[in-house]
Amino acid sequence: MKLPEYILEIIQKINDIGYEAYVVGGCVRDYLLDRPIHDYDICTSAKPEVILNLFDRSIGTGLKHGTVTVLSNSPVEITTFRLESEYKDHRHPDSVKYVSTIEEDLSRRDFTVNAMAYHPSRGLIDPYKGQFDLKAKVIRCVGNPDRRFNEDALRMLRAYRFCAKLGFSMDETVKKSIDTNASLIQYVSIERIVHELKEIMETNPQVLQDMTLLLKPVFNELDLALRCSQNSIYHYTDVLHHTLDAMCYLKPYDETLAFALLFHDLGKVQVKTTDSNGKDHFKHHAKVGSELSKELCRRFKLTNGQRKWIPFYVLHHDDKFTCDLDCIYKYRVTYHLDEEHLLNLLQIRYCDAMAHSELGQKSAKDVELFYAYYIQNRNRCMSISQLALNGKDIIEATNLRGKQIQEALNMCLKYAFYHPEKNRKEELLNIIKKRVMIFRNSFVLMSF
Repeated sequence: MKLPEYILEIIQKINDIGYEAYVVGGCVRDYLLDRPIHDYDICTSAKPEVILNLFDRSIGTGLKHGTVTVLSNSPVEITTFRLESEYKDHRHPDSVKYVSTIEEDLSRRDFTVNAMAYHPSRGLIDPYKGQFDLKAKVIRCVGNPDRRFNEDALRMLRAYRFCAKLGFSMDETVKKSIDTNASLIQYVSIERIVHELKEIMETNPQVLQDMTLLLKPVFNELDLALRCSQNSIYHYTDVLHHTLDAMCYLKPYDETLAFALLFHDLGKVQVKTTDSNGKDHFKHHAKVGSELSKELCRRFKLTNGQRKWIPFYVLHHDDKFTCDLDCIYKYRVTYHLDEEHLLNLLQIRYCDAMAHSELGQKSAKDVELFYAYYIQNRNRCMSISQLALNGKDIIEATNLRGKQIQEALNMCLKYAFYHPEKNRKEELLNIIKKRVMIFRNSFVLMSF
């Protein structure tokens, strides 16, 4: 294993004073998989106070659990060989006990593929056959899965994340143990759950179909979607599998759009009806889903931007796009969408359409045609800031005041949108003057 020079120097410095030191965990796994390595963790027989004294640029970032961070080319966490006591909160050990060998330390780790260490002279340390499991592409626990998950419930989510990220399958004993211990998810913070969820969504959202039981306490909507069939000529599967298929069409990946797609059809569960012919219908599901997505955004503590746009995208994900100026006007002017957010909506609509039956996929062509039409007609006035005049110009040229000025600007915007060649100050002022009585009357009515 080829290690960076700064890592070799740290290991050598620890070895020189009589202690063992190994790179451990994810960096070893990723090296064996020929994947990019983003950081290196070191495990050592030296106690934290020794490391703090040995390296001038070091911080006791986790002294309670034996961890010191050395500030080198990149921050390097150095942790003393340890075993862990009982986990009363199912997340963190109550205490740690330092041990003398790397093999003992590896015995406490979660999965075999993460329980390997490497030393430049001693080579690979792999007491739990992690290398074998890498070749078999399987996630298997170190020791008893029930014990591992009772120690730290987050490991259940990590198991699925590694399956998604590495393209591995899950050992049957691991899957059974997760199903048995799924209720322990209540001990994991929503922030950590969402962090793992995001990783899975980005790498392989299909893994979520196996997680409905585990996520039930925090995301029961997934399980309900799994149970919501769609007997329709436009669909080929249930709501959940349609949703996950739609997410797979999202390229390049975007977190906000991925959440919008994850939420986009969840409203169907509440509005589903079945007619006398056995056909399912989901009227107003977008509106119901939009309201539900507001709650989910709050529950998952998503960003303010995501809380604003995800419900909007869900509300309009089923809209029809037609190749005419009125359609462009509705989204760019009436809905005040800039180009970025309009294209985001089109992408969601396209992904949704592609996850339909062959008949349902025909609406994806409508999205493509509208996109091409929009690109041809994008150089139009679509906001008041693009007008050739402003409020001050209207005040100086007319006797309009207050709300009348805004009405005049809105009218000019609509006129300039449909007649881009006439977006000139004189032209627009003439239009206003011809209709000045309309604005006066409107102002009087609004005043009452």
